[in-house]
Amino acid sequence: MKVTLAMKPAATGFIPIEAESIVPKNFLSGTDLSVWRGNRELRLDELFSVSVEGSADCSEDVEVVLSGDTFRLKRVGEYMDGGKITVLGGIGMHCGNFMSGGTIEIHGNADGWLGREMAGGTIICRGDAADYCASGYRGGRKGMKGGAVEVFGRAGDFLAESIAGGTVIVHGDAGDMTGAEMRGGTLVVHGNCSRPAANMKGGSCYVYGTARGMIPTFRKIGTVQHDGRTLIQFAGDLANRGKGNLFVKDYEYLD
Repeated sequence: MKVTLAMKPAATGFIPIEAESIVPKNFLSGTDLSVWRGNRELRLDELFSVSVEGSADCSEDVEVVLSGDTFRLKRVGEYMDGGKITVLGGIGMHCGNFMSGGTIEIHGNADGWLGREMAGGTIICRGDAADYCASGYRGGRKGMKGGAVEVFGRAGDFLAESIAGGTVIVHGDAGDMTGAEMRGGTLVVHGNCSRPAANMKGGSCYVYGTARGMIPTFRKIGTVQHDGRTLIQFAGDLANRGKGNLFVKDYEYLD
């Protein structure tokens, strides 16, 4: 079943729309769903032109396609456990919060907290991802626990903060404090980043570009070959007993 939600031009505005109801399994029982703009509850068809093709018996057979000016839609795919969401443009904050299965593909940019605390499934962002991608929420002890996030543009600050499992790949640069407080999982940054893996407790962080502002509590071990590259290996942050591994192509220590 394919559900197409084309945002109506008059529906865009400054106030974000809380759209956690946009999850594939919810459409198995129809399109009589609602979202919230501020304190006002709105029917889905007040904001979108809705069309449905085919039928489905389980969420894995449902694809939801979002089009139009969707960058102020928040929490799309929250607690998603199967199926697919395709966003033809950009998407707002907290897309894929706590998801455990299925696929979200975003053709534009994603705002903050993409894949926050996700436990499974796949998120593909073909544009840039803002701060806190695949991280926990502020004050939270664990970020992403499983699944995969791939960003083809750049990522903002605190990428994969407190990640505890799964894989995050960023093909461009990442911002400051990349992989801070890592507990597990794998983080790969193809470009440059700043102060990677600070206070890591486990997992592996790979930086194929330059690690800027390298924290001096990482101890250099030697070099390794990884995916056709020669990388410098560091033991984890000695401030936290040297747990985990950091691999970088080049580095500049913090002044």
